[in-house]
Amino acid sequence: MKILLALDGSLYSEMAVRTVEAIQLPSETEVTVMTVVPEYTFLGGITLDILRGGTSVRKEAQQQKAAVLLQNYAQSLTAIGLKIESLVRWGNPAEEILNATYGKQVDLVVIGAKGMGDPERFPLGTVAQKVMKYADCSVLLTREKIAMFRRVLLAMDGSQDADAVATFLLELPLPRRSEVILLASLQSHSAALSKMLSFDLENNRQTLAELQANEEREARKLLSKTKKRFQDKGYDVSLLVLRGDPAEEILASAATLYPDLIALGAKGLTGIEAFLLGSTAQRVARFSRYSVLIGRSQRGKKGYGK
Repeated sequence: MKILLALDGSLYSEMAVRTVEAIQLPSETEVTVMTVVPEYTFLGGITLDILRGGTSVRKEAQQQKAAVLLQNYAQSLTAIGLKIESLVRWGNPAEEILNATYGKQVDLVVIGAKGMGDPERFPLGTVAQKVMKYADCSVLLTREKIAMFRRVLLAMDGSQDADAVATFLLELPLPRRSEVILLASLQSHSAALSKMLSFDLENNRQTLAELQANEEREARKLLSKTKKRFQDKGYDVSLLVLRGDPAEEILASAATLYPDLIALGAKGLTGIEAFLLGSTAQRVARFSRYSVLIGRSQRGKKGYGK
């Protein structure tokens, strides 16, 4: 497994490092510890460094500062047996992180939910938001210092991405007695069907009830199948089948269950391949108080902006 750990020296970067330690990854895991020195290019190729009369001495000082930052984090990760590579890049942070994921064929990006320059009132930082949206691999947004994953809330909807994030969790060496809560949220069909001119909702109450009953049976069948996979690994597993907006139900459940991690697929069963990230994943990642793992089943083939 290849992991890209994106850091900027903020409190959330510290959370990201502690989260990687908490995952207890196999020793053969390759972790690239990366930071980006912000360097934005404006019209005409002008940068702030040029306007300020930047010198090679100043750049060398910034490069050295970035290297020291990574060295401090790399030492703690090397101490737990991980194979570490350090990477310093210059440019737009989000673009450089995204291009690094393509160049190194990364399986997972771990990044703090907010960065050094993000206002406290923003629930999700600008760099994390772009990486979450455009990455071609799974992304873990960290919001807490986690010593150990004891409870995971996993949202399932039958999509390939949801199955991929379940498989990813099964491959991680979580503590044997970790609790995994499998959640399926079924949207009410009444509102959608009422907008169809050809569907008489009042005269088709029984049809609607049958549809909902069938959907609930399929949801329980899906969760039961996934439950067995986790139980075979020795995890405690419980099931939740709820009805309502998926993002709202996931966030509401998390508010009472206090998970160490919320995990869900990047896209659901929408069939709209043009969307890089589904609305449910976006809303959960933006408003969750807890760390969020967004799983993707297939990698893209082009770098960011290419």
